Amino acid sequence: MAKKLFAMALIFSVVVAPIPGYWAAVVNAAQAKLTMDSILQGAKREGKISWASNLVDEEVTALNKAFQKEYPFIKSVEYARMRGPEENERLLSEMQAGIYTHDMVHVGVDLIPRFQSLGFLVDPIDWNGLFKIDPRMIHPRRFGVAVANTLGGIMYNKNKVPKEHIPKTWDDCTNPFFRGKMATEVRPQQFTELAAAQGEEWALDYAKKIAANKPKWMSSGTAALTLMVAGELLLLCPTSYGTWYRQASRNPNFPVGWVFPEGPILGDQSLLLSPVKGAANANAAILFVGWVASKGLPILDTGRESVFHPETKLAKQVKGRTIKVADWDVVAQAERVSKRIVEIWGFPKAEK
Repeated sequence: MAKKLFAMALIFSVVVAPIPGYWAAVVNAAQAKLTMDSILQGAKREGKISWASNLVDEEVTALNKAFQKEYPFIKSVEYARMRGPEENERLLSEMQAGIYTHDMVHVGVDLIPRFQSLGFLVDPIDWNGLFKIDPRMIHPRRFGVAVANTLGGIMYNKNKVPKEHIPKTWDDCTNPFFRGKMATEVRPQQFTELAAAQGEEWALDYAKKIAANKPKWMSSGTAALTLMVAGELLLLCPTSYGTWYRQASRNPNFPVGWVFPEGPILGDQSLLLSPVKGAANANAAILFVGWVASKGLPILDTGRESVFHPETKLAKQVKGRTIKVADWDVVAQAERVSKRIVEIWGFPKAEK
């Protein structure tokens, strides 16, 4: 019975839902003459939007409310958190079947080729002309905007690391003092940022030096941070500022400190928001992305908001420092660099 109901539902969705080719023609025609007036009029007719990203629900509540306050004709804003590869695959499978659950999504850089080949990336949009968005936030193909930067650095246990051993440089993570008492994430995201800034061979050599210091291999920065708070680890290197900030900014006596090493602060482009070609509320999706990137970002408080937006808390916190954000070509090559580093490490097994 369940199989029959599923089959009927699938047939119904295919018959009733507008087919991708139809919506592609509609969106293409609309984007050929996109203006703020046409976007606003279209969004008024649609009156709602559904979107998804890797932000937790609590982080977007104020953002959604502020968007509806500015555009009260948007009667409904629905949000869903996308937690990993499985949910991304399910999303793509549903859209291939003509089922569009979201009008706008966070497209992982590694998934851009998939979205492109399946026809789910919208045609180029003049984000700067329409919304005055900093060009550095806009993907070169102009289908979406990166509203976050993941900045790299070092966490240390403030209660157990003596003042003379508080790290100041990346090389300080290889100090024998931390041997066997530090952690490194098995997913080497920040190493790819180091490769972009210092050169790939430097980053590979650094990965070898980190491994020689016998770190505990952790599945995530959050898992390592939990052990640091418990006093079981002294150092996490390298890692993401956002991971630390989410906890430290809400706990005045947080026992874990943060260091941006000397030299340029390194980061990448992340949280790439893109309207979905084929989704029902195309104009509302464009309006939402443009509004978030131009006006809404200062509302967020995750430690990841784009440093290219002058009013975000992160931009103000790092003001005066040189920021080196990897360009889009480097971001696209990150998977290859990551594989080389993990091979050097011998495919370590994460403890948590």
